[in-house]
Amino acid sequence: MRKRTLKPSFIICVLVLVIMVSYIVTLIVLPGNITLLTGENYTLSFKSPFFLQAHSKSNILKVSVGNDDALTAFETPYSLIATEEGEAELDLKIFGVIPLKTVQVRSIVNRQVIACGLPIGIKLKTDGVVIINVSGVTLDDGTRVSPAETAGLLSGDVLIKAGGKSLGNISDLISVVENSSGKPIKITYKRGNAQYNTTITPIKSGEDHQFRVGIWVRDSSAGIGTLTFIDAENKVYGALGHGINDIDTGSLLQVGSGQLLKSNIEGIKKGMKGPPGELSGEFLSNPKIIGDIELNCEFGVFGRLCVDPKSEKWGISMQIGSHSAVRVGKASILACINNNTVDEYEIEIQRIARTDLVSTKNMVIRITDQRLLDSTGGIVQGMSGSPILQDGRLIGAVTHVFVNDPMRGYGVFIESMLDKSNTLK
Repeated sequence: MRKRTLKPSFIICVLVLVIMVSYIVTLIVLPGNITLLTGENYTLSFKSPFFLQAHSKSNILKVSVGNDDALTAFETPYSLIATEEGEAELDLKIFGVIPLKTVQVRSIVNRQVIACGLPIGIKLKTDGVVIINVSGVTLDDGTRVSPAETAGLLSGDVLIKAGGKSLGNISDLISVVENSSGKPIKITYKRGNAQYNTTITPIKSGEDHQFRVGIWVRDSSAGIGTLTFIDAENKVYGALGHGINDIDTGSLLQVGSGQLLKSNIEGIKKGMKGPPGELSGEFLSNPKIIGDIELNCEFGVFGRLCVDPKSEKWGISMQIGSHSAVRVGKASILACINNNTVDEYEIEIQRIARTDLVSTKNMVIRITDQRLLDSTGGIVQGMSGSPILQDGRLIGAVTHVFVNDPMRGYGVFIESMLDKSNTLK
């Protein structure tokens, strides 16, 4: 019986396939971007069947081969140090010759902020008037027509001007409509980031004989959340970790003006599978203003303080941590659930998404501290903005709870919030 032998061509094909697969896998597992803190050493290890070399032409980035006896033969450790704030490129090459990937390196100032965890009240006045629903107007004969729909207006649009007048509140809009006598009104409105113009013609309602345009509107919002950090040096703050959206339209509210107020936790509705729990707070009866609200964006609310950050204890002063240093494993959050006292609670970081830095869902976290589970059942509404700590650094903030699992939720990287607060300086 003759033995079968593998043909050289088959062996070559298998080797080529293995190399191609290894090449693709290496591309996928290598980071596309890295954030460094100036002056700190960062070790980057490449796990690859290829021998990789790293090099940068930038003057702000120092690259050197590290030394770690625990690494395998297929791991090459590199030491990265950013000498100043800025951006650089790190070129990775196979055997130092074949280009593999260019990693975008960003360095940010190594700084300290105050990690807070205090409950806060939020009063927000929108920039313009938000349409929450487009409806019809009933005429004398019972028919219904919709001037707003005819004008092309949609739920979520923000009315900026009407009849040439800026709209600061709902009363301004009502006044323009009622005084129109049914004549067409020029409307300026925002939809997303774009601004448009249209004309709307009010009609007299058969129900109350008042001129109507067929819209339901809102000009303000209020609620509670958690203060994430205070930048004492620049007297600015960041809170919530996610933006404030209109409850009916889901659109991000545009800030006209707003106030950040000290709040007291008065009750807890425990989180369960399905409906989320919540913290009940009070801040309107005797409001103490902490600061103004200048920015409402996808990463939270931001503004300037109107109190001295050194006047009382707002939290713990600590260094920030970049997203590149965040790791799966033990961490903690700062939260206030009773007696208006901030406590530290144990959590576990289960998953990290480093590729999408414009998202507020960078980390999946799980509450492991039995004290917090007994009190709240996990993450509840009002805890958004609770600082996430790891290795003695502020690394992020709680943003959302899993609807079907209140013990788990999402967190955002702190550097995304700091980037937004930096725009207020």
